[in-house]
Amino acid sequence: MMRALPAVLGLVFLSVVSPERAAAQSTAADPVLYAGYILSKGYVVGGPLAESGLLRRGPDGQWVHLGPNNPRVNALSYDPARPETLFVAAGNGVLRSFDGGRNWRITTDWRVTEVQDVSVDAHADGFVYAGAAYGIWRSEDGGESWHEAVGGLPEGKTYTETIEADRTTAYRVLAGTDDGIYVSTDGARLWLRVGLPGIEVLDLQQSRSEPEVWLAGTYRHGLYRSTDGGRTWQPGPAEWAGHSIHAVAIDPHDGRRMAAAGWDTGVLVSTDGGRTWSRRGRALPTDDFYEVAFDAATPGRILAATLEEGLFASDDLGRSWTPQGLAGSLIFDLAFVYPR
Repeated sequence: MMRALPAVLGLVFLSVVSPERAAAQSTAADPVLYAGYILSKGYVVGGPLAESGLLRRGPDGQWVHLGPNNPRVNALSYDPARPETLFVAAGNGVLRSFDGGRNWRITTDWRVTEVQDVSVDAHADGFVYAGAAYGIWRSEDGGESWHEAVGGLPEGKTYTETIEADRTTAYRVLAGTDDGIYVSTDGARLWLRVGLPGIEVLDLQQSRSEPEVWLAGTYRHGLYRSTDGGRTWQPGPAEWAGHSIHAVAIDPHDGRRMAAAGWDTGVLVSTDGGRTWSRRGRALPTDDFYEVAFDAATPGRILAATLEEGLFASDDLGRSWTPQGLAGSLIFDLAFVYPR
């Protein structure tokens, strides 16, 4: 299921600063937040392309637009050994930057479009994985070349919304497809389904502090959790089983704190490792969300990207919220880059 962009009328205002000023202000010790977005509110199909693509948040909270406009930056990943090397999953392929996002080049060819997610294997030098509307692709040379990687996936069931390299094990990667969750232990050469047959998986996230714990958000089937490295999966609360969960997140500072959000869900929060969940965010202007994340630079802070109503932050696990800008936008991904 491709996520459609709404066409609604309105005005958009965004405050940005120059990349040079942001670079001068950056603090090397802090993780840096990037966002894939489009200023969709008020956009008319066929009109000039609205400001879109990749943003980086500066230390002062202002957002810097990086690179050219791109209407669909779905996800960002980076090489932990070389944090200035970024990859984005975009509608026109996988793009790569060697300078922190100032300059970009498309690394894929005409066969690879509608890329939904990208993930760098931190323990296998050069290995990068991409999930797309038409399958999975693998690079073994840092994005210089790409190879189709659908071995083991059923024919006609290769739509892949989310792909995540295991941050503890080389060549191990999980993929969320329109026919469940698959795992590969050989660098995406062969896939084996480990759960959720017939269910479209929208997001996968691995705990940074407890790497055996994974969360999955699905289309119209709610939340799922794994505590054995993604080998088996258990459903979340029954009251959310019929909802589409577009985003899941685990606090990198405390694996017991989790968040999830989607269509008509508000922000769901767990403080016991996903065993129980509470609906928060009733004070926010909408109950519809594309993305949710924990702030890697501020322990306990939740970031929630609403449907065109802006980005909000909560420092009390969703009980109260403050605006963070980007009103009128669709934010497809919030990703932190950890400097070395």
